[in-house]
Amino acid sequence: MKNRFTSMALMPLLFIAMPLSADDFSNNFSIVNQTNLDALTKDFGAAVGAGSFHNGKSLGFPLGFDVGVHVAAVGVKDENAILKDDGSSLLSKWAQVEVGLPARINVIGRYGQIEDADVIGGGLRIGLFTPSVPGLPAVSLTALYNQASHDLFDANTLSANAVLSFDIPFIHPYIGAGYDVTELELTDDPIVPVGARNLDSSESGYRVEAGINISLIPFTYLNLGAGLANGEELYHGGFGVKF
Repeated sequence: MKNRFTSMALMPLLFIAMPLSADDFSNNFSIVNQTNLDALTKDFGAAVGAGSFHNGKSLGFPLGFDVGVHVAAVGVKDENAILKDDGSSLLSKWAQVEVGLPARINVIGRYGQIEDADVIGGGLRIGLFTPSVPGLPAVSLTALYNQASHDLFDANTLSANAVLSFDIPFIHPYIGAGYDVTELELTDDPIVPVGARNLDSSESGYRVEAGINISLIPFTYLNLGAGLANGEELYHGGFGVKF
């Protein structure tokens, strides 16, 4: 059983890697302008928000926790000439921890990488409906703030999610929607053209995702999801321990 679950735990990485091919941020910054910078900001915000939820049920107090590793990919928009020439998706990898507090409030901490940009953030989840009877829907809202740093830019993203899930034995389906607001500023790195160093961008966008959590071993889950981010494909996989 242990070997079988280990093999299944690798499935999200294979699932995400199949459609992936992304360019490096620095490859095409010589052609940066306001149009492709706005597209990059929109794609980057979607990559930050992707993978931020997989369940609508808030954790209990005082022992509730969820520790997981998540991988997500979002399609790159055609206007994003900085990334589009060699690739089609923007990859993000996350370690995320969630802890239950009283009054159906959970605190979330996360650290990740989007390509070679480091991202750190966190936020809160509020459980609107947390049933104790299996089969009834659980609904929650989350709000997250993330900061990203890269040699070429700094960015911050506010994300909001609404998630609904069903607690069915062994398989827990979920569906959710999110909205991301991202601000991105270029740095004075030599790769950034001098004439573009005063550029900045503020963009917003949506995400929708549906998926399942498979729990064949108690207190563990294997997560697979897919959806759309700003009209582009979104894929999400992960595994972790939840109590």
